[in-house]
Amino acid sequence: MKNQNTTNMDSPILLYDQIKAGIKELIKTNHLKAGDKIPNESELCEIFNVSRITIRRAIKELGQEGVIEVIRGKGTFVKASKKDLHLLNLKGFTEGLSTEENNIEKEILYKRIIKDDSEIAKAFSYVHDEFVELVRIVKDAEGPFSVDYAYLPLDIYPGIYDKLDNNVSTFAMIREEYKVPFTKVKKEIEYVHPSAEICGYLGINKTSTVILVKKIIYRPDGIPVHYSKYYLAGDRVKFYIDADYTE
Repeated sequence: MKNQNTTNMDSPILLYDQIKAGIKELIKTNHLKAGDKIPNESELCEIFNVSRITIRRAIKELGQEGVIEVIRGKGTFVKASKKDLHLLNLKGFTEGLSTEENNIEKEILYKRIIKDDSEIAKAFSYVHDEFVELVRIVKDAEGPFSVDYAYLPLDIYPGIYDKLDNNVSTFAMIREEYKVPFTKVKKEIEYVHPSAEICGYLGINKTSTVILVKKIIYRPDGIPVHYSKYYLAGDRVKFYIDADYTE
């Protein structure tokens, strides 16, 4: 790797903060991705021409910020960034991501028309003849981090099968074309062991942490109009709640 020594002893910026910025730039200019190893402490000392104490502090703070992670006995690695997901929103999956996210892609793995089954029947609580099952993978520049299974009743959304395409927001389509209002959401969240299918889609192994979110959305009369379940790579997402407090 090229020398990234951009430190300035006369700068008002603390030296370890300069090193933090330098390590981030090193990761960027060398096109390092999540899971890639960065130079060790001795190499970083040589690259930036600073003491090991300064390097260690910079590494410690970058680890706390989630930029890198130190695995004892193996080295220091670029850490995958985490997506912020709001627990209380009524939006679609990618619409519910942090507003700063702008590099999200959705790719349809497959879509098909299916008959009702026990899981779907329980979610909708009343009988539909047919559903569209839409399965998509959600990814960013660091790779896939979610697999989304959505179920759309054809009697509520006639003709929707032919309208579904990559990066099309099903929620925007439901609101704008089908004029179906959403007023309530129910979510169940649990840790699960990933199946072979999910492992293959997300590029993980069976020991990885996976979060399963099941979501049912209702219209104003209490009728369920959307059911989905999505599997999230546990090291790529974090949940948050932003709610007003009232007595």
